[in-house]
Order: sequence, then structure tokens, then C-alpha cells
Amino acid sequence: MSMPLPPCPKLRSFHQKSMPPDRSDVLPASALASLAHSIDPELKLEADAEQVLQDAADDFVENLASFACELAVHRSGTALEARDIQLALEKNWNMRLVGVGDNLAELKVIKKTTVTEAHKGRLADVRRSKLNHR
Repeated sequence: MSMPLPPCPKLRSFHQKSMPPDRSDVLPASALASLAHSIDPELKLEADAEQVLQDAADDFVENLASFACELAVHRSGTALEARDIQLALEKNWNMRLVGVGDNLAELKVIKKTTVTEAHKGRLADVRRSKLNHR
């Protein structure tokens, strides 16, 4: 399922006081209230908490869409595909959505390498060595 490739959106700030309280296309107040009610029927969200959650959801979706668009452009694609979104999720947020873009031939698992203490020590030794030989 491919969609025509939209222009990559520019990142913008969602923390603007002049916007109406229910300004989120991604997570409207009614959906947020329904979600909170499904977790705990007694839970009430303050207006500021609701706004922060809406801002976070909007920001996440916008950043994800922007990076996925960049990936599609990088591969010379003419459409934004599920694999672009999956790769963006995996690369930036270490998320893997099972069943979304799961063509293992196309997607590789991206492992973020962790630096061990031994490696940090060797790097420090190399830096010290370079400083001593100047």
C-alpha cells in the first residue's frame, strides 16, 4: 500500500499558546479521554497534562513522517512505503512493529552498538598517546 510521496514536512514547535485546546489531529481530546478511561475509569487528566500528551503525539508523528519521507527520497522512491516508516521507527526509536513492513529480505535489524568499558579505556589510551606525541 503506497501513498504518493508528500514533501517532507519541516519540523515546527507545537508549544504555542495561541492554539485552541483540542488542536491535535493525531490525538484529539476525546480519544485521549477514552484511552485514559480504558486504563482507569476514575482517571481525570488535567488540561496541561492533556496538552502535553497531545503535543508529544503530534511531535512524534511529525518527526516520524519527516524522517520516513527523507528515507523514501534517499532510496529514490516515488511513494512513502511501510518499510520507510518501519526503518525510521527502528533507527530513531528502536521500535519494531510486528506485521508492518515485515519483509525480512528488505528490512535488516539495526543494532545500536554499545560501547564497553574496555573499549572506552582503549580509546582513552589512544587519545593520551596522541597527546604525548605532539
